[in-house]
Amino acid sequence: MKKHIWHPVEGYPELFVGQYLVPGFMSNSVAVQVGEKTWLVMSPGAGLLDDWSRICPDPDVEITLICPNSFHYMGVSDWLARFPEARVFASAKASTRLRKKGLAQVQVISDSAPRLPSDYFWRIPPGHRGGDIWLCKRPSSRSRQGGVWIICDSFLNYQRKSNRWLARTVQTLADAAPGLKLSRVIKWVLLDNRRAFRPWVLKELASESPSLLIPMHGEPLESPDIGVQLARIVKETL
Repeated sequence: MKKHIWHPVEGYPELFVGQYLVPGFMSNSVAVQVGEKTWLVMSPGAGLLDDWSRICPDPDVEITLICPNSFHYMGVSDWLARFPEARVFASAKASTRLRKKGLAQVQVISDSAPRLPSDYFWRIPPGHRGGDIWLCKRPSSRSRQGGVWIICDSFLNYQRKSNRWLARTVQTLADAAPGLKLSRVIKWVLLDNRRAFRPWVLKELASESPSLLIPMHGEPLESPDIGVQLARIVKETL
C-alpha cells in the first residue's frame, strides 16, 4: 500500500485506508463515509491531506476526527487547519491526556455522538494505557460482508520488517513484525491491565469475530479465521 494515498477497501464502499509516516514508523488513517456529505476520519495523518480531495472532491462536507487513543493525535492540527469546523472525539481516558497536549476541543465519544452508519458501533477495550477505542461493523447477511474491526494499538500486521534500520531494529526487539502480532511493546508498555484486556478481547472474539481487521499499524487483513488467529495470539502472549 503506497503511503500518503487513500485506498478503497474492496467490498466495503464506505471505507478508505491510507498510510502516513510518523517519526520512524508507518501508521494508518481510516476514513468512513457516514453520509453523502459526512465523513469520519480515524487517526488523521497530515500526509494524507493532499490526496483527500481525490476521494472527497466536495469541500462542503462535515468532517469528524477520531483520536483512537491519546498517542494518535499528531495530524489533528493539520486537519483542523483545513477543516476548522471539524469536531474531534476520543475515549474518556484518552481525552484527559489529549487536552493536556493542547486539544482543548476534544469531546468524549458516546453511543450517540459522533454519528455512525447504522451497522457500526464503538468498542472501548479495558486495560489500555492510552485509552484505545475501536470502530466495529456487524456482519451483514444481506450483502455477505463479514464483521470489521478497526483497531488501534492492540494488534499489528506488518507484512515485512521496515527498510529503515531503526524501525527494523525496534520491530525485531519488540517482536512486532512480520505478520499479525501483539508485540512486546503492546504487552509491557501500552497495556496497563492485561488481566482486564485478555478476558474482554477473548469474549468479544467469541461473539463478534471479525473477518476484516484494519489496524492503525500495518496492512489490513481479511480472512474468515481472523478471530481464531487473534484468540491464539492473545492466549499465547498474555
